[in-house]
Amino acid sequence: MAVEAEISDQEHLGPFKYRWPDGYEDFEGGWDYHLTVGGVRHRARHGIGARRVYGRWRVHSVTWLDREVQVEGVEADDYPVSRALISQLKHADKTVVRSLADVPQGYERFELVEHRSEIDAKHAPYCIAVKIREDDLLAWAVHASLRMSQRRLGPAAFSAKPRSGPLASPNAGSAQPLPAPPTADSRAVAAGLLAHGASLAASAGGAVTRFTPGEAANALIHNDPFAFLIAVICDQGIIAERAWAAPYELRRRLGHLDPCRVAAEPQAVLAAFGMPPSLHRFVNQVGGWVVNAAGVVAGSYDGNASGIWNDRPSAAELRRRFDAFPGIGQKKAAMAVEILERDLHVPLSDLTGSDIAYDVHVRRVFLRTGLAQRDDVAEMVAIARTLHPQRPGELDNPAWDIGRRWCHPRDPECPGCPLVRVCPRLLGRGDAVKGV
Repeated sequence: MAVEAEISDQEHLGPFKYRWPDGYEDFEGGWDYHLTVGGVRHRARHGIGARRVYGRWRVHSVTWLDREVQVEGVEADDYPVSRALISQLKHADKTVVRSLADVPQGYERFELVEHRSEIDAKHAPYCIAVKIREDDLLAWAVHASLRMSQRRLGPAAFSAKPRSGPLASPNAGSAQPLPAPPTADSRAVAAGLLAHGASLAASAGGAVTRFTPGEAANALIHNDPFAFLIAVICDQGIIAERAWAAPYELRRRLGHLDPCRVAAEPQAVLAAFGMPPSLHRFVNQVGGWVVNAAGVVAGSYDGNASGIWNDRPSAAELRRRFDAFPGIGQKKAAMAVEILERDLHVPLSDLTGSDIAYDVHVRRVFLRTGLAQRDDVAEMVAIARTLHPQRPGELDNPAWDIGRRWCHPRDPECPGCPLVRVCPRLLGRGDAVKGV
């Protein structure tokens, strides 16, 4: 049975040293705080420093509980954008976890990643890790508590309360600090985005939305809720059309898309994902997410993925439900909510809780138009909420479409862009945005 965890008494720390058996390590700062889990109160410390590892200097973190080192984190390759570190998962015998099927209990709410896909470097291991923002104190403390419980008592399960306070993780659905009041220029850009969104809807003329060129693959997305969920999970690191065609090809290879069978036959699913041509760049990671998601559908939604959204939830609640699935973070959850309401006509009770997706094309457009000053998910989400509070997610699709069709990473086609009259063309800001 899961128990609740919460943190309190946060205190910022200045630079400090820690003595390891082989010498001292300098930390630039960190936090002292308390973790209460299962009714037990622990003293926690989370320190941020740097260390040369995997071929270069990387941000390095250590999390202590009750003065004992429990877990370490190291900067992922996308740290400049994500501000996230990864930390290896280990069994009670200290060996690393190499398969999603072997992840210890308690990590259901964490983002699980393949270590080698997050740090592409010599000597980076092939194992499973958690990916956590460097300042997500609750997640680091729960991760440390799980590791401590493994060592002392064996596996334990924890579920954290929604994060709150200034150090809250943006993926947890907590309130974000509002940016400065929108300027006339930013309002003009937002109006241009909404106008382009309306133009896209008008040009569709009520036609069935095409997620991928194949008619049968597209029909499957519209008619099979579990196929939709699989496509959302696959929409990462590959072009959208390939991701949304994956459920159809997976069904062809397996002979079915029954969530209960998918959950019960993980090796068959992974083999189908890896059969040439592979269904994804990250066969084991994404295939494992699909297996785990099938287990959630089978166990929590009676084997019917439509149960995720068929009770007319609010956009905010639906985002939280998607965010609970392995492999679905802020980007995919926000995208799924918008697609369900806009394209699949799923009724939602309140759209004020929708959000833009932290997608590479959306990020590039937000930076080059001056809507955002930094490539930061919390800032971009807050800006969308401020500019269009009645439905922030409505800014997502037109920004994505403009980023894909005109605002290219290189040689953007500004003259033909729908925002040509309102965009300040801060092109250099988009240079560091990477992704598919």
